[in-house]
Amino acid sequence: MHRLKCPINALVMLFALTLPAWSQTQRYAVPAASVEDDFAAYSQALDSAADSALTNVMREAAASSQIVEAGAKTTPLPNANVLHQFAEQYWNGNDEAVRRAVARVVKLRPVVAPILQDEGVPGEIAAIVLVESGGQPTALSPKGARGIWQFMPDTARRFGLTINSDTDDRLDILKSTRAAALYLRDLHEQFGDWSLALAAYDAGEIVVRNAVLRSGSHDFAVLSSKRLIPAETRAYVPAVMAASNLFAANPLLGASRTDIRRSQAIMYAQPTTGAQQ
Repeated sequence: MHRLKCPINALVMLFALTLPAWSQTQRYAVPAASVEDDFAAYSQALDSAADSALTNVMREAAASSQIVEAGAKTTPLPNANVLHQFAEQYWNGNDEAVRRAVARVVKLRPVVAPILQDEGVPGEIAAIVLVESGGQPTALSPKGARGIWQFMPDTARRFGLTINSDTDDRLDILKSTRAAALYLRDLHEQFGDWSLALAAYDAGEIVVRNAVLRSGSHDFAVLSSKRLIPAETRAYVPAVMAASNLFAANPLLGASRTDIRRSQAIMYAQPTTGAQQ
């Protein structure tokens, strides 16, 4: 959401996961990589750190009755062929990274889906979490978007999240999901279509509103074909639609489709404490 997506192997800094949510203080750190390192192994180390962090988050949530354990066990992972197809089209062919990211989002769904549905947003829209953050609780983009929903500070505050020197509610999965649900519901009410709502989530409402006015159309495919919205957004919306298929039998209803024929990398922010809010 108004942020820069970066390939994993372009980041050569110290990555760490810190979990303020649920008052946890344990840190999961991965040493910095050099240009000679095996980036596949480095990426796996990052995923392992994120998995460990998420396991702690979900354990704390379950202990405080914030999720129903039975619900967390009812959603199987997509089969290998489906994951491979998604990885080829949107994740630089990295099947293992996609598998682990999808597994994290599957763990999160018993938490986020009921909140989304409570605000009138389809549970399948949790697919945004896969594309935005890979399900990593403390993901932080180079431009300052943070958390599983990748909120920028101004948007987060607009929807009731506290961000100051002591607190960052973007890292609280429950609070940030409620804010995301309110924002997405607002976007859908504005544009009347989930594909345009997703485009606005990525590029901003003003960009999409101007594109609609210039084209005279509320069809994402038309706006995309006329290049009235940014290239990143033209790739982002189909990626979220495709991701929604990984978690449900049907994609988001009422959404326009586009077909990206070339491989398109849709990378998420990396978990780190190195950037400023």
